[in-house]
Amino acid sequence: MRAEFSLANLRRNTEKNGKMKSHKWFAYILAGLVGLPLALHGQAPSAVFDKEPACHTLKPASAGGPLPQNPDVLVLRYFSYGNYEVAYRGKVLLLDAFYDNSRSPIAAPTGLKESDITKADGIFIGHTHFDHYQDAPAVAKRTGATVYLGPPGLAYVRAQGLPENQIRIVRGGETIKLNGYTVQTALGIHMATDPKKSAAYQELITKTSTATEEQKKEQEAWKDKGMSNYLHTEDPLDPERDTMYHGTIVYVFTFDSGFRLVYSDTAGVLSGGERALADSIHADGGKIDLAILGYLDGGFSVNTAIRLATTKVKTWQPSIFLPSHHHDGDLLYAWPMPEMPTAPLFEAFREQAPDIRGIEPLYSSPICVNTKTDEFFVGNYVR
Repeated sequence: MRAEFSLANLRRNTEKNGKMKSHKWFAYILAGLVGLPLALHGQAPSAVFDKEPACHTLKPASAGGPLPQNPDVLVLRYFSYGNYEVAYRGKVLLLDAFYDNSRSPIAAPTGLKESDITKADGIFIGHTHFDHYQDAPAVAKRTGATVYLGPPGLAYVRAQGLPENQIRIVRGGETIKLNGYTVQTALGIHMATDPKKSAAYQELITKTSTATEEQKKEQEAWKDKGMSNYLHTEDPLDPERDTMYHGTIVYVFTFDSGFRLVYSDTAGVLSGGERALADSIHADGGKIDLAILGYLDGGFSVNTAIRLATTKVKTWQPSIFLPSHHHDGDLLYAWPMPEMPTAPLFEAFREQAPDIRGIEPLYSSPICVNTKTDEFFVGNYVR
């Protein structure tokens, strides 16, 4: 399969460069040799990952696990909601920061706690709802990392004692040059859920719940407190306190190697800012190697979620796609949140965006990407 992926990239890239007509026969001949070893940069594709310790452990780099040794290998790990870790060329970037701990009686059991995080070079928050950034101040104070986030989260990180020199407010449209990579931002749109449309799903979850009466009371008390805090900080008439249209940020990371990664932690509709940034990258001849994009619908309308995700995928045109916020299913919110199936999403991609390869991540599993070839290895069964 790795050979097939590389050959598909070869055909696609030569088409884009206008060279396919004279070389099409060569690519097709190669495609017939899928069973033969394919040497890339002097190595069989698997050798790059076989020799990489970071690709064979569940321990994240942020919690003391190994960083990738090969400068061409980037490692991602998923920890529920929109929470990802990126380890590459000696750096650890946290995309959102909300971990499994005792604050919530119904938190996703990822096996990673906020207190486990000891290394981070940057923390990038997609939007400032508690399930995406509540651990950011504690992690930043421990690691010295800067937290990048939209305006609605400013009061919270200050209240948690995060120093001003570790806070960077972003509003969309910034280009931030950092050591080893550049970050471009766009203002996104947060997912809206109509409670009336999700009523049937809520009723189903309530009727099929296996929680005891005591657990239900604990959950309701916790959710009531969480929603009270949320409603206290949100104000749709104040751009500094509005998450929906003024506090959701999409990030594009371009590493000095040329590898480019897009990150969005919400399943809202495609914003004009996102489209403009994607179009500007493509217009300059750039490509998106990997995109982490929201895949969710609060009413559990799979068709709606697929349509939104497919629109974004067609706009960004990544080589590799990973979902975010798809793996909830833990009743964290005041209304039940679903766990979205990825099979119908990937089937839609196969029909509508056949060049894009989708990966459904498991908690902690290393997703290793060769940044020169866009080949990948998913270590779902490593220990």
